[in-house]
Amino acid sequence: LECRLREEVLRRPLGLPLSERDRIGEENQLHFGLFESGKELVACAVVVRLSPAEARIRQMAVSPLHQRKGLGQRLMAGIERDLRARSFTTLVLNARKSAVGFYEKLGYTEVGEEFVDLTVPHVKMSKSVRPG
Repeated sequence: LECRLREEVLRRPLGLPLSERDRIGEENQLHFGLFESGKELVACAVVVRLSPAEARIRQMAVSPLHQRKGLGQRLMAGIERDLRARSFTTLVLNARKSAVGFYEKLGYTEVGEEFVDLTVPHVKMSKSVRPG
């Protein structure tokens, strides 16, 4: 379910499939999701542990039918709570330029120059969180 949603939202619009190679190592990463009616996955993200204090949020996707309903914010709030409880203090992500405003509203700030990944302009963003 998660791979289908990520491919539909993040890859298909670029004409790039989500391949086995893209998913190498994901079995050791944290996976988060929101489900509607207990069964339909409507939002998801993957988190990579970079160090004991830093984690990278990646592949955040919300189903097109469920966008603009606050689900992305709800998912990110849950991820942040979970990561704080795991004693992470810094969260980073590579945001598509089109999503920078969304992440800024959640308290993330740009921390680098714009770069292109998979033909799409991105910027690295970061947020400090306190464990608790």
